[in-house]
Amino acid sequence: ERGECRYGVLPIENSTAGSVKKVYELMLKHEFHIVRSVRIKIDHNLLAKKGTKLSQIKEIYSHQQAIEQCSKFIASLPADVKVTCVENTAKAALMVAMSDRDDVASISSRFCAEQYALDTIEHSIQDNSNNQTRFICISNELEIFPGADKTSLMLITPHKPGSLYKILSRFNSLGINLLKLESRPLPDRNFEFMFYFDLDVPVYSDKLSLAIDQLVQSLGTNNIKYLGSYREA
Repeated sequence: ERGECRYGVLPIENSTAGSVKKVYELMLKHEFHIVRSVRIKIDHNLLAKKGTKLSQIKEIYSHQQAIEQCSKFIASLPADVKVTCVENTAKAALMVAMSDRDDVASISSRFCAEQYALDTIEHSIQDNSNNQTRFICISNELEIFPGADKTSLMLITPHKPGSLYKILSRFNSLGINLLKLESRPLPDRNFEFMFYFDLDVPVYSDKLSLAIDQLVQSLGTNNIKYLGSYREA
């Protein structure tokens, strides 16, 4: 927002733990556009100071999403092992490296082990071996690159029966495939929601133009936010 960098990267959903809800909540508060997305296989490892054994661990630091993605491994540990949420998995590894304790560990990537000179005491502890996270690349400016075949929108619908159905029926009548639908409550309105849509439709498609025109007519411009059209790697 301050213009200090051109792009930012955010995790938006995981194949094991689902949507990163805090990111969707940030979408309500901040203005930005999506310019690209990517799916990456994520391996989580248990890191500790050199020489530390699994039996010594009394506390584990990590991000909430990583903790959820490794729930089976955590459940296999003794009941007195404490799990503490921190800002991200890299911060967790740094906390272990800087701690004067020898009974703490982090759930982090192997790159964090290299960065902070930690031992990997357990490899690939995620519940799902095909654990993938989808990241979006965001920008202050609207940028659409060649090959953009997905579009993301945020909509606020009237608090009336059938409002969401009417939107979905429009996509259906135009033959637009819906890839994702996420809802988040609006903090300043009682029981009203923002709906986030990922649409499988190219930016230059007549279907997209028609869909947006129809949505503007029914919802008004203030209730529609075009986040961008992009390609997923």
